[in-house]
Amino acid sequence: MLINFLQKFQTLKKSVPVPAVNIFPYDQPISYCDWVYQSNDCKYCFNCFQLNRGYYCDNCLGSDLVDCDFATESELGYELVESNKCYSSAYLYNCVLCNDCFRCRSCMNCNDCFACVGLFHKSYCIFNKQYTQTTYKAKIAILKSTSAKSIAKKVAALDKKIPKPANNQFNTENCPYGDYINNCKNSFWSFNTYYLEDCGYINIGGYSKNCWDIYFAGINQELCYETVNTARSYNCAYLFDCGQCTNCYYCFQCSQCSDCFGCVGLSNKKYCILNNQLSKEQYGKAVLEIKKELGWPIPN
Repeated sequence: MLINFLQKFQTLKKSVPVPAVNIFPYDQPISYCDWVYQSNDCKYCFNCFQLNRGYYCDNCLGSDLVDCDFATESELGYELVESNKCYSSAYLYNCVLCNDCFRCRSCMNCNDCFACVGLFHKSYCIFNKQYTQTTYKAKIAILKSTSAKSIAKKVAALDKKIPKPANNQFNTENCPYGDYINNCKNSFWSFNTYYLEDCGYINIGGYSKNCWDIYFAGINQELCYETVNTARSYNCAYLFDCGQCTNCYYCFQCSQCSDCFGCVGLSNKKYCILNNQLSKEQYGKAVLEIKKELGWPIPN
């Protein structure tokens, strides 16, 4: 039964047509994108969630972002990298809660800062030096005509002098062994994540609870294990490229399904095994037998 199920599942994956790109929902007004969920007016974006008016972005969440990578909950940003909750800023790296900042690195809760590194709760600073609002604006007007290469060189030199933490966390509680973690609690070995709770071994994603061994977790997953590129799912395991699924296992590119096992390319289906429709009673008995053969712990 075990070999038979696995062989049939592999054959099914090879025989069922699937979309060339992963867009959910499929009628989103976007183009030249892949693995983009619930977004609007995007082009050349990948692995993005709830992104409105995004262009050339990867792993972003927000609106009006261009050429950004791992920018979350940000707006009106250009060339933001590993930055969270930033507004009207450009050329930021590893910044949080920064507004109207440019060419800054590792800054938090700053406003109107230019080419600064490692500042916290500061305003009107240039190369980490404090100025008045009037002086700041006058100097910025002059710096706008300075070559970007020259400014980048000065920022790089400043960056070498500023001590930085071993990992990057913001507003976290009990989140050991991870990096680039924002607003998470009790999460273990997590990377590039936000708003996780009681999770472990997560790489990329947010707004999830009680999930383990997840890559590209997406948004709003709960009680999920070993899923890849999956979003808004509950009590699922071994899914790839799925969305809005409940109680599904070993599924590939399924959406809005519940109680499906070993299915490929289904949408709005329930009680299916290997894409075959069953009754609720038939499904329960068949799944129990397959789980036994796969070595799942079966409660008495």
